[in-house]
Amino acid sequence: MKIKFTLLALVSLLVCSCKSDDDGLVGFDGSLRSIEDFYSPELLDALENLGFQINPGNTPPNLQGSFIFSPLRLENSSVPTDSPGDLFNDYLATFKNQNNSNLTIDYNGKHSGFSQQDEGNGAFISGENDTFSMFLKTTSQIDNSVLTETTIAISGKVVETGLENVQMAVMMLDNKGNPDGVYIPDNTGRLLYDTDKFSPKQ
Repeated sequence: MKIKFTLLALVSLLVCSCKSDDDGLVGFDGSLRSIEDFYSPELLDALENLGFQINPGNTPPNLQGSFIFSPLRLENSSVPTDSPGDLFNDYLATFKNQNNSNLTIDYNGKHSGFSQQDEGNGAFISGENDTFSMFLKTTSQIDNSVLTETTIAISGKVVETGLENVQMAVMMLDNKGNPDGVYIPDNTGRLLYDTDKFSPKQ
C-alpha cells in the first residue's frame, strides 16, 4: 500500500503551497453553465470523467467550519503512475466567510504533519438543501520549483456534526514544463475521498 503526501506532487515528501487565483468572474449563479464559465468546458468534462459529483444550485448549505478528511484515499486518477486505493495524509479543510448572495467562500486546507497549504479567498460555492460543491483556481509551488496553475474542487453533504460523502478533486492546468520533474502532468488530476464517508467538524 503506497502512501502519498501531497496532492499535486508526482512523488511523495514534497511541499506545496497554493494561493487564490480568482479571475473576477461576474455572475456566478451556481448553475452548470456558470461552473463551466469559471473553469472551462474541458475541465468540467475532466472532473466528471474522474467521477467528481457536481452539486449545482444557488442555495448551498452553511459550510463554515473546519473538517478533517481521514482516511483520505485515491478514488480515481488520470495520472499515469497513480493506482486507485493509494492513501494520502489526513487533510484539514477550513471554510469561512460564506456569502450566499454572490456564492463565494474563503478556503484553507492543510495536510496533517506537512506544510502544504491550499488557500483561496473568493472561491465559488454551489449547491442546494444539504449538498454543496466548491470550486477554486490556485497557483501552486513545490519547494523552489516553478509556479503552476491548478484547481481544487470539493463536494459533499452537510450534516449536524460534520460532512458526509466528501470528494476532493485536484487538477493540473499548466505545470510550466515541469523543469524539476516534481509535478503531475498537465491536464491530469486526482479524485480523492474520505474513506469512512464521514468528515467530523473540528
